[in-house]
Amino acid sequence: MDGRVNGSWQVTTLHVNGRGRSACFVYPHRTPIFEVSAGNSVIKVTLHANRVDHTSVLFARELAEQARTFAEEVERLHRNQINRESKRKATAL
Repeated sequence: MDGRVNGSWQVTTLHVNGRGRSACFVYPHRTPIFEVSAGNSVIKVTLHANRVDHTSVLFARELAEQARTFAEEVERLHRNQINRESKRKATAL
């Protein structure tokens, strides 16, 4: 935990299993809605509908940075898995 004591709190785990999706819905006169779904489960990240302050901007940037880090880590693990499988096949020949 990060030490925050006020505001919303909840822990939700969404097991994607490679078949999830994400989307960002944008509107001309309200804040966007970021959605992550897997199976019949959906998580939506929202801000105040029409008020954006500096902390909203910081949160959005952090969300984007952490999503980028998540993607890079998944890509790294996938490359490692492919390399291990290739080596296994080569030694089996």
